This record gives sequence, structure tokens and C-alpha cells, in this order.
Amino acid sequence: MHLMQLQIRNFRNLREVDFEPVEGVNLITGKNASGKTSLLEAIYYLSHVRSFRTQHVTDLIHRNSEQLQVFARVFTDSNHELPLGIRRSRKKLEVRANRQTVRRVADITSQFPVQAIHPDSYKLITGSPSQRRQYMDWGVFHVEHGFFQAWQRYKKALSQRNAALKSKQNDAFCVLWDNELGQTASYIDDMRKSYLLALQPYLQTLIHLFFPDYEVAVVYKRGWSDEYELPDLLIKELKKDRFKGFTQYGPHRAELSIRVDGQSAQTGISRGQQKVLVALLRLAQAQQFMESTGRHCVLLYDDLAAELDSQHREKILSVLAGMKAQLFLTAIEPDQIDLSNWPLKKMFHVEQGWLKDLI
Repeated sequence: MHLMQLQIRNFRNLREVDFEPVEGVNLITGKNASGKTSLLEAIYYLSHVRSFRTQHVTDLIHRNSEQLQVFARVFTDSNHELPLGIRRSRKKLEVRANRQTVRRVADITSQFPVQAIHPDSYKLITGSPSQRRQYMDWGVFHVEHGFFQAWQRYKKALSQRNAALKSKQNDAFCVLWDNELGQTASYIDDMRKSYLLALQPYLQTLIHLFFPDYEVAVVYKRGWSDEYELPDLLIKELKKDRFKGFTQYGPHRAELSIRVDGQSAQTGISRGQQKVLVALLRLAQAQQFMESTGRHCVLLYDDLAAELDSQHREKILSVLAGMKAQLFLTAIEPDQIDLSNWPLKKMFHVEQGWLKDLI
């Protein structure tokens, strides 16, 4: 799968961009604030229907426009052309795939898998547990076909139970959803554990290459004690749940503990090391996805030259060159990135929101 064509209208400072990337590596250059990151952000937005930079849609729509539009033609792994499009105003969202309206974000994400590494990616380590759950569940979603349905069932039951707790319903009413929570939680937990087990060889190979003198461990915590089945624990803790007004335990409280030489990666390594480690987590995930599914994904790497020193940059580029993924890189100057390992490459330059081909 790869992006064949991208049309962007009024996305941040990109007023009118028509973009035809190659299947290999695409380098976008330009000064800071020229629109390089916005171009990658538009690709990411087309896959996730959200930004990796902001939660506010008003930040994405050009200040002189009423709406943004992103349209793409994607060549799928089954050798078909797939049109994708998003039109977003400040009040309305329209998403289409293959000329059909898309009701669920998961339906477009599954057809157009995109991974992004950017200057704020270190927050995967330093941020809240929800960010590490999102990381984990991106991989589970793409390789375990039953995950999305199970997660939707779990969230619905959790919402009903939390509403009963918050409104001070009696015990009998609050426990009505415990069995559904238990069944779906067990399924979600099994899929997460299976996925992380499959991910480990890819991650450890990269860690050995970049952190040969460190022991890096990624430990999965499922969100409730191993001593209990979830329905039993929910009954045991019902009084506390009622007092707090929400369900304290379950896969919605799962966590990934990332440790380096026994210390938390949040405090035990430098910011630069955190950025390298997050890049490895993302690349291992992309590698595992492509090998386990036989599909390809799109990789976005924003400001690689500024984020890594020359030694780590060369190693990362070597890893990227060995992956069968369409790649989009940004840099201020073309000579900051060595593209010699890619037979298929193309360079673009962005200036004040306008894009032009270099080679």
C-alpha cells in the first residue's frame, strides 16, 4: 500500500497543495513554519481523523477559510486504487472511502495505516498511560480482527456501569454489566498480551542496535490484579467504585511500563535517549505490522535531522531503508538527509505553504 496522490486545501498554512509522492522515500524540505510538518500532519489526519499536534480542529483550518479538505488516491496491497477524502468545517465532518460515506474512524484507519514520529513523540514515554495504551492498541487493532468489536462492547458496558455508579443506583443495578465487562476484558487482555509478545523480537533487535549497553524492558500491566478475574474484583471493589463514581479496574486502566536498566524511562534516561527509544518503539511496531499482515504502511518522520545526532541519524536511516514502507521525511536542507540507500526517491520544497518538486 502506498499513497499515489494527495490534494490538500486550506489545511493550516497549506492553501492548495497537489502532491504526487513516490513509493520509496519522499523528502520535504523548507524553513521552519513553511508547512513541512503540516503536510505530514495532513497525511496522518487522513488516516486517524485527528492530528498528532492538536486536539482543536480550529487549529487545522486555514484562518481565512471555512473548511479544510484532504483527498488522496491510495494504491492498496490488493492492487486496487482507493480514493479517500475528508472535508472538515468547524461544525461538520465528512469522511469518504471508495466513494462511500465512512461512519467509523476505524474503517478508514484500517484501510490506510499510518505511523508518525515527530518532535513530541517522546511523550509516549513521559505522557499519560492513555498514550501508551493508544500505542499498544494501534498494533492490536491492525493485526487482531476481533479487537475493535470487543473494545466497542467493553466501552459500552463500562459507560453504562459508570453512569449507574455516578447516579448512585443500587448495587443490583450497578453489577448488571459485570459479566459483559469480564468477558470482553479477558478477550482484550489476551489479544494485547499476544500482540506484545509478537512485538518483542522486533523491538529487542532494534534496542540491541541502538542501546547495546542497556537493558530495556517493556512490561504490560493489564489494568487489574492477576489474583482476580475481573467480575470478582468488580464485586469486591464495588463500594469503592460507588464512592468514586467510576470503575477503577479493567483494560481501560492498562499500562505499559518502559524501564531502562531497572529505572523508569520517564526519569532514568535523557530526553535525547527518550526520542531514540520512542522511534524504535514505532519502527518495531511498523515492522511487526508489515511482516505479520503482509501489508505495507506509511511512515512519517518529522524533523529527523534535528531530533537525532549524526550517529543515530545514520542508524535510523539504515533501518528505514530496509523497511518496505512508503516514507515521508522532513528537513530544513536537502543535504541533512542521505537518501543514497533508496532506489526510489523524490524531493520537494515547501515555502510559505506552497509545494514544488525538486527532483
